[in-house]
Amino acid sequence: MAALLGCDAQQDYSCQSVGERTPICGFQAPEDIEVTPAGGKLILSQFGGITGSSAGSLVLFDPEAEQVKPLYPAGEPLAVDGADRAPLWGSENCPGEPGQAFSPHGIHLSQRDDGVWQLLAVNHGGRESVEFFEWRAEQESLQWRGCVVMPEGGFINDTVATPGGGLLATQMFPKDNYWALLRTLMGSKRGHVWRWRPGEGVDIQPGSVGSFPNGIQISKDGRHLFLNLYTENTVRKMDRLSGEHLGDVSVEHPDNSSWLPDGRLVVASHPPEGLIPDLCSDVHSGACGSRFLLVTINPDTLEKKQVLDHSGAPMGGGTVAVELGDYWYIGSFAGNRLLRVPSL
Repeated sequence: MAALLGCDAQQDYSCQSVGERTPICGFQAPEDIEVTPAGGKLILSQFGGITGSSAGSLVLFDPEAEQVKPLYPAGEPLAVDGADRAPLWGSENCPGEPGQAFSPHGIHLSQRDDGVWQLLAVNHGGRESVEFFEWRAEQESLQWRGCVVMPEGGFINDTVATPGGGLLATQMFPKDNYWALLRTLMGSKRGHVWRWRPGEGVDIQPGSVGSFPNGIQISKDGRHLFLNLYTENTVRKMDRLSGEHLGDVSVEHPDNSSWLPDGRLVVASHPPEGLIPDLCSDVHSGACGSRFLLVTINPDTLEKKQVLDHSGAPMGGGTVAVELGDYWYIGSFAGNRLLRVPSL
């Protein structure tokens, strides 16, 4: 999201710690992160840019060994002939793999009803879609298993899986519509959440219309959604089936959310500098120094707590945080690094 807004605040920060805040360099804009089911490693979405004009990738990072393994594009293509052909999980009209054009954004790891682990990835490369991958733990690999292409004007940011093999994806505002962007920055509610269910087309999730839907999370039991409305400065709790609004939490420009092992939701937040956050527009090396916050939310009481306020070296522009062992790992939409901090 952040590449749409703000100025070019690139800084060629060295890859050196500042106190207990340690950068881990050598990545391409690790915008979203998931912890592997067995723990110990991180799946990173290496952002290629909001327009899809630059390719990205999914990689596996082992913090203990400090090793990176390509996940996609990588490996063997999906078998298309023979009795052992893997069935597609996405829509029947999926045109095939995105291949080298793949440009990921938000990702979501979940377990399907049959116990198989699935990774969803928003893709801007070549099409506006959500791609399905099977996570194969023994090989530590991803196998592409299908896609859902968004309707005309689709411009998505994040995604979550829903019970029964479906998905939700946040629609920021109509794509390639400059006036829609300007109106969205002023609070116009031009966005919503797309909903897809197997055997059905894409429609709008009830209760999801809002201003710049960004990150989204779903409760473990699938009953509740937590929708980050970026230009409404709100995290909204919703009933997934009815769309009923169950409560709002005030969070400044909320980006991505993740579940912590203790059950809290942690939200990356971009405090505004004037009308909009001071975000970097085109940072490839070094890091973006823009200020960001991390805010935790109790999903039952909606009580919030700010746990981190950071800007500058060794990395700003945080978009997501996950906990692994004794540390939190923070990703960014820009630059070449993760930020590691002691658990908060």
